[in-house]
Amino acid sequence: MASIRVGFFEDFKGADTLLLDVEHEGLNALIALLQAVASSGRRMKISACPGSVVQSGVAVDLLRTVGDTGLVRASGTEFVWHRSEDGWAEVIEKLAAMRTGACHQYLDGPRDAVRIMVSIGEYGDAWWQRHDS
Repeated sequence: MASIRVGFFEDFKGADTLLLDVEHEGLNALIALLQAVASSGRRMKISACPGSVVQSGVAVDLLRTVGDTGLVRASGTEFVWHRSEDGWAEVIEKLAAMRTGACHQYLDGPRDAVRIMVSIGEYGDAWWQRHDS
């Protein structure tokens, strides 16, 4: 079963961060979801990704837009991730490069309100139990 944990952490490694912690099947599911957003233009929620567990109070909508903005804070811990078709292609390429093992990527957009970090093999159940409020 795919696993994707999504959480928002203030001042995480020096910046407010939306953390997407995946394992290999979760990475593939996330890539498939982002490909669907990029190709269809439909607004989708990250919680629609198979195996996703989203921290209480956090919501992330994914949207293909003409302008390539990045992660926008709608309110508090609710976000809309606006990327152009080319922007989503760049994100997907960075994620695909993570298939080799434990690592992380910052998925910077042109005007992100909050940093986006995707990690594979670096955080586990014990870390999430300590840090997930």
